[in-house]
Amino acid sequence: MNVLYLSAIEGSPSHAAKLAGIRRYCSSRGWSAVPVAREAVSPAALPALLAKLRPAGCVVEGVGRYADLPPGLFRGIPVSYIGYPRGLAGRHPNFHFDAASIAKTAFRELSSDNPACYAVVGHPRPWAWSRRRVRAFRAVAAAAGARCLAFPAKPLSRFEPEDAFVRRLASWFARLPEHCAVFAVSDETALLATRAAQAARRPIPRSLTLLSVDNFTDICENADPPISSIQLDFEREGYLAAQALTAGAAATVSIGPLLAVRRRSTAGRGRREKFVLEAIDIIRREAADGLTPASLIARFPVSKSLFNLRFREAVGHSVLEEITHVRLEKAVTLLAQTKTAIGAIPGLCGFDCNRTLDAIFRARFGMGMRQWRKENAR
Repeated sequence: MNVLYLSAIEGSPSHAAKLAGIRRYCSSRGWSAVPVAREAVSPAALPALLAKLRPAGCVVEGVGRYADLPPGLFRGIPVSYIGYPRGLAGRHPNFHFDAASIAKTAFRELSSDNPACYAVVGHPRPWAWSRRRVRAFRAVAAAAGARCLAFPAKPLSRFEPEDAFVRRLASWFARLPEHCAVFAVSDETALLATRAAQAARRPIPRSLTLLSVDNFTDICENADPPISSIQLDFEREGYLAAQALTAGAAATVSIGPLLAVRRRSTAGRGRREKFVLEAIDIIRREAADGLTPASLIARFPVSKSLFNLRFREAVGHSVLEEITHVRLEKAVTLLAQTKTAIGAIPGLCGFDCNRTLDAIFRARFGMGMRQWRKENAR
């Protein structure tokens, strides 16, 4: 039996991850997952495709012009949706990433450097998901009593070329207050924001800090500077969408983000000494291997007080917080992606005891690891 994945965005990291999730569920039932490019499937062509392949179900992705396959066209074949416009999927499962949870994660991450204000930049084409993320971030900032500016979007009916978007954004960036924290709704948007910041002579992260969403490493790590981004679990989204074909699900299912992956775009506004950059690389590699602030600082020919001062200036928080954050990243990955026993996770991530990780985890996610795994594990 086959499950069709009618995909709107082939070739992207999210497409590959969603397809991997669909295939993981299909393999548990002895099925095959067949990706089909949405641009090749019109409403008129769908009946012939279904008659030829006779799928056990279909997972349909809907973005922009691809939101044209409502449930009635599938003639009783089980169907679930990913990112479909709300209302068009009827009562069928429709999976979205939760804008409110993304906004809360973004605000918490950007606020660590105590910015003068906040700003949010939507996608060049203001898709519905982009507008939801902009509104959610502004709402979180307002609830915290913080000033938040939103980059003016063009009307939905107009497509704005990238160069025009960058020019307009650069002009807007030039007028932002110094030390403003910018939230971009996607990595693609953030990449354009780095171009605009350079054109506006607003260096990142000294004048502006920048955080985005998706954590596509090919974009984030090759940007100048590398972009901090909120990790979304596309693989789990695909798995749940395929599972819903047989197990059922609510009409709209919201999936929360994992956590922010920190890179230099949010590295604080102080001067970045070479030893600080080297220290950050060491933390990324060795945080789970028992690294402590004292053992890290001992590797560099500077005093403890100077090291801590320069690190906080450059990164916006302490050495211990950075080590803890990297350990937490690994803990979340182990919880989500493996069957590793929960009791073994603290030691694998470099925590000295279960209670330490449990307290940190509950403070960050509002629940224990066992409950989080039950709700989020792949």
